[in-house]
Amino acid sequence: MASFDLQTEGQIKETAKRIFFQKGHIHATTIEIAKEAGISRAMINYYFRRSNLLFEKVLQEAITAKRQELMDVFSSKKSLFAKVSEFIDIIIEQNIDYPYLQNFIVSELAKNPEKIIQLFPNDLKKLKISETIQYQIDQAIKSGLLHPITVEDFMLNLMSLCNYPLVAKPLMQGLFTLSEDEYRRLLVRRKKVILQSIFNVATALSLD
Repeated sequence: MASFDLQTEGQIKETAKRIFFQKGHIHATTIEIAKEAGISRAMINYYFRRSNLLFEKVLQEAITAKRQELMDVFSSKKSLFAKVSEFIDIIIEQNIDYPYLQNFIVSELAKNPEKIIQLFPNDLKKLKISETIQYQIDQAIKSGLLHPITVEDFMLNLMSLCNYPLVAKPLMQGLFTLSEDEYRRLLVRRKKVILQSIFNVATALSLD
């Protein structure tokens, strides 16, 4: 019975992720989620009581699923270029899977800035970005791979270049009449564009 309960709960959460983060229906009701999941509304209410509690749960899990990967990237012994390349892959993959996730994160933090503690409990302190890549940034500047830049500006540039295309998706699709498939291909192309924007040495790119 416990296995069935876990399976049902997982089915509810996966359905909710599709509705919230793939389709962008942040105000979806438990009735809508139950219908798409093929279960009763009472079952959803049993596990989560209200749709906003379900939203909070799947938002937290979606973030948790990727943040450990990002922490592993920046704490690794790899080169700065390799770290940035992997970071871009993770963010773009997440954004392709859940195109509305970034919008919801920004929206939630704008409404309640203190919520970052709930979404990233202790992880921001553990990551210690300055300690993990400051030396590599200094060396990249000396070698000419980077223009002089602070670690804060470096990370802000990287995150902005990766995430803004998702926030701006409706605008870009409207301006350039892009279909969903065309926008996905644009996101995949972004990796090379971002690397060229951050690093000076274009010949360092080894992308197909």
